[in-house]
Amino acid sequence: MPKAGYRKIAYCPTVKDLPPPPEGKTGWPWIEQSKPLPDTAPDGQQWPKISIVTPSYNQGRFIEECIRSVLLQGYPNLEYIIIDGGSTDETIDVIKKYEPWLAYWESEPDRGQSHAINKGLLKSTGRFFNWHNSDDVLMPNSLATMASTIIKYPQAGYVHGYRVLIDYKSVIQPGDEPARSDKVSFLPELTTAISMLKSGYQPGCLMDRQLAVEVGMVDENLHYIMDIDILLRIALVKPPIYISFPAVYLRVHPEAKSTQWNSQRAKERIYLADKIFSRPDLPDSIKKLRGQGLATAHQFAWRCYGEARMYPLALRHLLLDIFYSPRNGWGKRLAIYKLLRFGNRTRSFLSQTASG
Repeated sequence: MPKAGYRKIAYCPTVKDLPPPPEGKTGWPWIEQSKPLPDTAPDGQQWPKISIVTPSYNQGRFIEECIRSVLLQGYPNLEYIIIDGGSTDETIDVIKKYEPWLAYWESEPDRGQSHAINKGLLKSTGRFFNWHNSDDVLMPNSLATMASTIIKYPQAGYVHGYRVLIDYKSVIQPGDEPARSDKVSFLPELTTAISMLKSGYQPGCLMDRQLAVEVGMVDENLHYIMDIDILLRIALVKPPIYISFPAVYLRVHPEAKSTQWNSQRAKERIYLADKIFSRPDLPDSIKKLRGQGLATAHQFAWRCYGEARMYPLALRHLLLDIFYSPRNGWGKRLAIYKLLRFGNRTRSFLSQTASG
């Protein structure tokens, strides 16, 4: 299998340094780049090293845009690692084009995305860390904005922004993009994060790398929500920071895991809730959220099973949702029910129209 060893690299390439983009490609990150940072951070010290790991498998149609969006951040202390699972498409050819600017890359079979992320995390040496999926695109100046923020707030475990959706052609999708702001908030607040099983936005974040290792790295039992899991574990040690700026373009396409509603994703939410509330070190303020947290997990499960039209299982988890939180959540339950009902009617109509 193709494999490259760890190497010293040029940390801050420009558009002129990188291979020319494919014909017809324009804009960011093909012919545009982030504004390079000065050699030192605002505190006069060297910019802390950021380690970015891209787990990859057969995403050759997207990975070049991903790679360029990381390399063209203008960040002077960047360590970029790609862990490929043995792709058989054009992925390896693309990676080799950018090999001079990679700290490390490999391509060999692994045990899935979570395993690939952990392999990269153990190879990395930065103060801050994140993984960046091969079908997503970092926004210009994303790393500089997050690094500058977390340097100011060393008590934070990670910093995160928000995402903007793009399609498979990298066209921005209309949506309710929040207003941009430099205001820093310690969000999500811990009790909210635990009870709602929400941790902030991993694709647009930077986390304390050493802390990510200390809390146990990525849980390789998880295939869909390993991001929520590790960020919640970090948040139990140090709080997250939210800054309202666009950090990443998130690509929505049929193969994207974020678009899938299935039994595995449902089971992982329940596994996550059980794991959190079985911890012996939880403070009393968090232990008392057990019912609400388990209700959240089962609510997500019955939505997944409803989307999959597995109605007996959907009903079972609806009842468990109500059991764990009988007085709360009725507005959300009704909203999800209406969404499922409308969605299933729409799918039925489209199916009948197509068959007719």
